[in-house]
Amino acid sequence: MPENDLVSLFNNSALFKSLGFNIIEIRDESIVMEINDDNPCHQGGFGVLTSLGINGAVISAALESAIGLCGFNALGREPAGVIELSVKILRVIRKKPCRIEARIDNRNNNVAFISATLTSARGGICATGSGIVLKSKSTEVTP
Repeated sequence: MPENDLVSLFNNSALFKSLGFNIIEIRDESIVMEINDDNPCHQGGFGVLTSLGINGAVISAALESAIGLCGFNALGREPAGVIELSVKILRVIRKKPCRIEARIDNRNNNVAFISATLTSARGGICATGSGIVLKSKSTEVTP
């Protein structure tokens, strides 16, 4: 699948549209995404439902998406999934757009180790994540 088709597929998906995620760039070793809209689902940073901060579920979903897509790309764009995820939220994210960059730390034919950083519109690191992406053993669907 060409890069532009992959970007369009995800950017136009129900998940990315509902959460305000956009893929900005896919490179061989990394992926860059943004969270860029004023979505009411984002509210609730650090447990305050009316706060302007982005809540942890959205932050975790953004980091997991970036890690998964980076691993998928690293493993030849074959079926794969995140099998381990670690997220550290360091501070409230109040200003958008914020940026997520995921990069390959290590990989072989079947597994990729990915790390990601979420930075605010002001450039400060607000969250980090790491994950393991495993390529599926079979692409066949069995009933």
